[in-house]
Amino acid sequence: MRSIVQNPRFIISLLILVVLLVMLVPVRAPRMWLYPLARDIAQAKMNYEARHMASFETAHFIIKYTPHDADTVAMVAQAAEAAYSPVEAAFGAAPEQKTLLLVYPDRKEMNKVFGWSGDQSAMGVYWGGVIQLLSPHAWLKAGDSTEEFIRSGPMVHEFTHLVFDHMTNGNYTRWFTEGLAQYMEYKTNGYEWLSNSNKQPEKFYTQAELDGDFDNLPDQSLAYRSSLAAIRYIAETYGDEKLNQIVQELKAGKKPEKAIAVALDMDYSSFEREWHNWSAVHMNTNNHK
Repeated sequence: MRSIVQNPRFIISLLILVVLLVMLVPVRAPRMWLYPLARDIAQAKMNYEARHMASFETAHFIIKYTPHDADTVAMVAQAAEAAYSPVEAAFGAAPEQKTLLLVYPDRKEMNKVFGWSGDQSAMGVYWGGVIQLLSPHAWLKAGDSTEEFIRSGPMVHEFTHLVFDHMTNGNYTRWFTEGLAQYMEYKTNGYEWLSNSNKQPEKFYTQAELDGDFDNLPDQSLAYRSSLAAIRYIAETYGDEKLNQIVQELKAGKKPEKAIAVALDMDYSSFEREWHNWSAVHMNTNNHK
């Protein structure tokens, strides 16, 4: 007989219940307490659904994949381990257990998991304690090396999401985690996301727009670029120690705008003005080839 945690119906029902509790509880501290439970249940569900996939373990990751990626799993493993040390060093933290990493053979299979339409895609996604990757076959060019996969692939980005999520128990805004993940890519691999904007210099989104419905802003490339600009302003003006202080304030349960205000000793409206002024000079796409 299957144990209760192996029963997919039980896991799904419990997941729905916990997610509803997380959404309905208005007080920040209880929500932060419930969040890890919801994340653990989501991870157990995804692990169960991937039970028929092949498995490959490294020192810090459990990689599950289909036969389609038998020839790329070593590359994925190397990229995962290459991401681990710099992210751990930056935050002074890492997951207690090995991270589950699922590799999907194509965009169709990955989109199916998230209910995305055919025109949506990503090389990697972090959700529910699990990193999910699109097969390198789907986007690497012929002849690309493992080094190129490590440099321009999604591992540093997604592992940053995971570590930050575990540290703060979901107490963050979407723009902050996306900006932080991009900053870690920039700092670790020299890889920088550029927007599709033709404006010179770029006109970044306002703080209210970023704090609002980040994922539905009309120009998503500019939304991500704006979030990177705000994080780079903090790190390059005040130093990584101030960026880490904000993370610690979030970990302690402060609201995101309060965490920034405390760490930088400025009000939120001043923060918006200052990062916009800084970005007009330092994030100008005229400086990029």
